[in-house]
Amino acid sequence: MNTKTIALLCSALLFLLGQSFAQTDKALLHELAQENKKSVDALVLYPEDARLAILEASKYPEVLIKMQSVREKTGAAFRTLIEDFPRNTQEMFFDLSRFPDLIPNLIAHQNDRSAMRRDLDVLPDAKRPDALEVVDRHMATLIRIDALNRTARGAFDQLIAGYPAPAQQAFQTLLGLPEVIDILNEDLRFTVLVGDIYQEDPAWVIRKTDSLNLVVARAQAQELDSWQNTLENDPQARQELQAAAQEYADANGYTYTDEVYDIVQDDLYAEDNAAPEVVYVERYYQYNYPYWFGYPWWAPQPCWRPYPYWWYWGFYPYHSTVVIVQFPSYHFMHWYFDYPRHHHTYNHLSTHFVNHYYGHRNSGSTISMGVGNWRDQNRTIVSDEWLSDKSRLPARLNEYAQFEQQRDKYNVKNPARTLTQEEFLQKNERQYPDLARSRAQAQTEIQRDRAESERQRADWAPARVPEKPTQEPAPARVPQTEPPQRAPVTPPAVPPRVKQPEKNQPAEQPAKRPERPATQPARIPDIDKARDYHREKWQEPKKTVPQARPVPATPSKPRTTPAPKPKTEKPRQAPEPKKRSGGG
Repeated sequence: MNTKTIALLCSALLFLLGQSFAQTDKALLHELAQENKKSVDALVLYPEDARLAILEASKYPEVLIKMQSVREKTGAAFRTLIEDFPRNTQEMFFDLSRFPDLIPNLIAHQNDRSAMRRDLDVLPDAKRPDALEVVDRHMATLIRIDALNRTARGAFDQLIAGYPAPAQQAFQTLLGLPEVIDILNEDLRFTVLVGDIYQEDPAWVIRKTDSLNLVVARAQAQELDSWQNTLENDPQARQELQAAAQEYADANGYTYTDEVYDIVQDDLYAEDNAAPEVVYVERYYQYNYPYWFGYPWWAPQPCWRPYPYWWYWGFYPYHSTVVIVQFPSYHFMHWYFDYPRHHHTYNHLSTHFVNHYYGHRNSGSTISMGVGNWRDQNRTIVSDEWLSDKSRLPARLNEYAQFEQQRDKYNVKNPARTLTQEEFLQKNERQYPDLARSRAQAQTEIQRDRAESERQRADWAPARVPEKPTQEPAPARVPQTEPPQRAPVTPPAVPPRVKQPEKNQPAEQPAKRPERPATQPARIPDIDKARDYHREKWQEPKKTVPQARPVPATPSKPRTTPAPKPKTEKPRQAPEPKKRSGGG
């Protein structure tokens, strides 16, 4: 199961949230749901018991985090046990670990070969001889794997022991759905929000998820039916899909046919295009890889169960035709659109993919997500108008393929001066006229989308109140500028006029000098005092020691010019003048 899960669930929950939450809460959660749209469809498509387990587990996200931590350690230990074996032996260890109690039974029956053969009946016939050989040769490793599994289960049991019984049962259920645990851990913010909604009104949430299950299942069935019909009516697209699947299989080391899913045709006189009878080995594909060990690390995408190779491209071949079973996988779609040359080599198929996207743009299917991601990555040059014109789309996709191939060649030859799509297009507009026009249209669409995003955000985010620029400057700045200029000017003007030669009048000088400090502090602004209080504390030792002592050292008459210096300092040291007058 791919990461397709928590978003439709919550988008529906939030759309119909009703009385439980405020309008701003609904809008915010709806936005988060749209960001996680890939995750929501899948969750609601699970059976009812699985959906209930998902909702119950979302109330305890801390358990999900701890489970993931345990899995990281046990998965690394499992890999250490088997990574030195050949790849086919590693695959067999993974395979044997999927079946409940299979490894413990094989260990218990290690001295009874007939019993071990019976234990291995759960595997397809073609796999049993290889499995028996691995069991015979590597029993010691199987014993260690079993011990590691027991350790992980013991840690898990202790982890959930303190939680209510419904929660314990929910986490036990999710062990059989490891892809869900991964999804819930991918965005814990969203998981927490879902859990809060469920805790607030569980009955309401259950009703909505049940309803949404029907809606999503019906929509997916209709979309799959549409995909099947269009391929059946378009032989060229069908042939190109087969060719692309063959290329994908070669690129990923798969075989185009599958050895486990046997296609059986009993009627020898049946027509070639008749639907074949398919024998599914259900038990083989039913069980997932143990959560504690993870899935094979060489898998090209998260894969918690073994799938037939044709599962990746969505059909299996039968004679000269194909039987469409499902949509191509996410990995196939990503691979396909990651190579621009595909739009030239399989031009009809690319056109088919894009047309399907515009018919089911918001479905969340693998095709819609694959085309949508490709569109977003090329958004600066690919406009919706460029893509939605069905009659001109094949030629435009060809132009795009040529454009990207030429840009890649240029960048390979000029690694120090690589060009972006916009830069390369700007230099080669005449060669790619449709893309040049599309780029201008795309800029308009980007601005429109941005405005729409801001509008939706305004549903829950409070608007910023513009500040009034005229209120603050008027009262704050006027009193601070003038007083600092006047303070240093007035003190030096007064002292020279007070004649010190009159030493016979010691009583007059103390009477006049206390008046001077009374005038100076009034000129120091209160704001400056408060603001500079701590700064004065830091500089206090530097100011008092060197500046207070030089004052009594200048009593002589002829020095009229330096007189202002000591008397500017006198107002700051009020007690100093008294000591100096008494000494004279």
